[in-house]
Amino acid sequence: MVSYDARPRTPNIQGPRDREPQIPDREEIYMPRALILAAVALCSGLMSLTPAAHAEKKATAKMILDPSVHGLKRLKPLQLGVDGDSSRMEPTEYTLKSGQGYRWKIKASDLTEYALVMPKFARNIWLRKIEVGDPTVEIKVVTFDELEFEDGGEIELFFVAVRPGTYKFGPRGLMERGMVGTITVEGPDSLDIAPMRRGPKKDDDDNK
Repeated sequence: MVSYDARPRTPNIQGPRDREPQIPDREEIYMPRALILAAVALCSGLMSLTPAAHAEKKATAKMILDPSVHGLKRLKPLQLGVDGDSSRMEPTEYTLKSGQGYRWKIKASDLTEYALVMPKFARNIWLRKIEVGDPTVEIKVVTFDELEFEDGGEIELFFVAVRPGTYKFGPRGLMERGMVGTITVEGPDSLDIAPMRRGPKKDDDDNK
């Protein structure tokens, strides 16, 4: 005859009270304290900034965080309408490098309405964004047909020159009167990389 114990058995599971208490390491105790002290020091530093310093820090943060601004070269601003003459603009020539990013501010006088066009150039650049107004409004588009100024104002283009070539720009209706500018995009500079030398140098062979 086979006998067995029918009484239910309780599994042997150790609870939290059955375990031996663990003493945290000294580093685990001091680490949260160090983080708290660092956070307090950071907050104190920010609170002690003057308004001018705070604005400078904010502008610096924008330069770091905004990929549309970082590494771009500023072009000389284009002025539409010069010295009371609505049919003049300065400058009329720009030279760019393919692969380089640029910021180009365009200012228009209130002498007349301007509709600036540059169709071929606008379709051969990587347009990152357009900034308009104060406070600034960012417009992110692939390209544009014209930039219209009804009563003066300014606008800034953020772009990367892509395709080398020569492109014309000017206000619609005034280009026939000679208000024409030229943008020349040159090819990227060639990389001057010295060839890799393999084996020992000649001087080393002579010294042996």
